[in-house]
Amino acid sequence: MERESVKRALRDVAREEPGFFAELLASLPPRELGRVFVRVLESEEVAAQVASLIAKRIAVPLDVATRQDLRRLERRTARLEREVGDVKSRVERLEREVQEVKNAMATKDDLKQFATKQDLGTAVEQLKRWAEERFATKEDIKRIEDKMATKEQIEALAISVEDSGREMVEYLLEQRGYRCAAERLRLDADYELDVYCNAGAVTAVGEAKVRAGRRDVEKTLERAQELLRRWPDKISGRLVPVLYSLVAEPSAVQRARELKVWLIESKREVVPLEEALG
Repeated sequence: MERESVKRALRDVAREEPGFFAELLASLPPRELGRVFVRVLESEEVAAQVASLIAKRIAVPLDVATRQDLRRLERRTARLEREVGDVKSRVERLEREVQEVKNAMATKDDLKQFATKQDLGTAVEQLKRWAEERFATKEDIKRIEDKMATKEQIEALAISVEDSGREMVEYLLEQRGYRCAAERLRLDADYELDVYCNAGAVTAVGEAKVRAGRRDVEKTLERAQELLRRWPDKISGRLVPVLYSLVAEPSAVQRARELKVWLIESKREVVPLEEALG
């Protein structure tokens, strides 16, 4: 049988029964298997086919390993891209903050608009001159103080008014037939009257003021009523609230008439005793 015919027959068997040759080769001892391969590989065509088959078998695991490496590389690249994005965002934020600081900072032109030390000094001197022209100097204040009444003078005036008030009340009551000695009445730390004159049939109690207003009239009546409530033994006959002043304002006159308060201004009765008694 020709050699080419045998090869074709083996090829047909290999195509139709591939498992046969696989079992055949697997059953051979290693030494015999090696001889078979040595013999087979003597043909250049067969050797090339075997080499191609072996290359395909080896290329598969190499290719798989390369894809895994590529996937790892892709994941690492994606992570790096995210980190780069974060860094870009931080850089952009810092650039915005720097720009805001630059916008807030004064430029040289801005600084020129502010006053210099010389400008401030000039302004201070102008202010001093303005104040001296419009406000009193020490000499002016001294002259005003010389003309003003001192505390002692005011106290002396008040005492003088109280004395005058007591004397006038005592005098006017005596002119009507009521004899009494007018005095200051002090019963406790909180209660004191400038004028107290008990004439038996009437008792005049009240205040003495340099200048009397509406509220002074009301306060005089309140003090008289308090005396009647707390110390009734100090009252004899008719109670007469009396207010003596050097100057009585119109509001004081009107209120005195309404409340029936004996109002005396300096040396005259603005609201007479008879009107206060009703």
